[in-house]
Amino acid sequence: MLAFRPSLRPLVGVTIGLIAGFALAVILGSISPAGFKGMASSLVWVYTSPASLIFTLTLLGPIACAAVGLTLAYRARFITIGSEGQILLGSIVTLWLIEYSDLNLHPTIAIPTSIVLGGFAGAFLGFVVGLLRVYVNANEILVSLMLNYVILYILNHLASGPWRVGPFAITRSVGEEYRLGPLAIVVTTVSLTLLCWVLLTRSKFGLAIKVYGRAPRVAETYGLNSKTIVLAVAMLSGFTSGVGGVLMMLGFQHNLSPMSVSPGYGYMGVLVSWLSANNPLVALLASWFFSSILVLGRSLQASGLPIGYVLAIQSIIVLSVMIARRLTSR
Repeated sequence: MLAFRPSLRPLVGVTIGLIAGFALAVILGSISPAGFKGMASSLVWVYTSPASLIFTLTLLGPIACAAVGLTLAYRARFITIGSEGQILLGSIVTLWLIEYSDLNLHPTIAIPTSIVLGGFAGAFLGFVVGLLRVYVNANEILVSLMLNYVILYILNHLASGPWRVGPFAITRSVGEEYRLGPLAIVVTTVSLTLLCWVLLTRSKFGLAIKVYGRAPRVAETYGLNSKTIVLAVAMLSGFTSGVGGVLMMLGFQHNLSPMSVSPGYGYMGVLVSWLSANNPLVALLASWFFSSILVLGRSLQASGLPIGYVLAIQSIIVLSVMIARRLTSR
């Protein structure tokens, strides 16, 4: 087994996994109804076409915002998976502010206000999970998962009930003047990533997170308040995920309709955070990879691949990255 510097292991693992995963995906695609040509053309289109690259950057927002916040939580061994519900709540708050609050705010005021409110809405959900973990020792995985479903059902109620417009169960759409382009989404996402990286690597609080995550009893012996650390990372990860919901609504979603299952951007953020070894900068790059997989899946469907093949190809790529990431960490 080759030896790598610890700081390079996540990147090396992701790179090896990508190469192996895409090679296996091409082989699987070549025996599908689309054939090798359809698979190859979809791959080339996704990573060379300006239109696909722009769409990839648009989808980057909610995945990366969830992932970089979770890097802080997971460093502190606060294993929440509530980013999915926090993203949905951020999008609900954004739609309410712009279309249903009757405030009629100008876009220059409404957009930053949406980012703040959506972030705080996500932080509130995170705070609830952290509070239950700290004071009643509730399992944060189960609590956050249940809250995801609570928010999903609230969204379905609003879309099919009080916010419904017309004969179909769908809400109003965010006006054109409020929508964000890929550049604004990337700038917001990169800014959050850099803030999380600075907080984790250049602050006393980041050091406290690392110490508590590695040795909780040692941290408490040296005067670090475990409750404060857990509540702080719970709220910070919730805030970034809530901002991801704002970017989703203003970037490409624009309205809400009832869902049987949630979109999954927050769950992707969980996987991205784990694959990146809880490094915010690596998580940003891995988020772009996952958003490109989503675009690739849509392209493969358009080229004639059944949805079963598409899901299998996406799973093979992800599993290859996970295996390579694990092997290079040893």
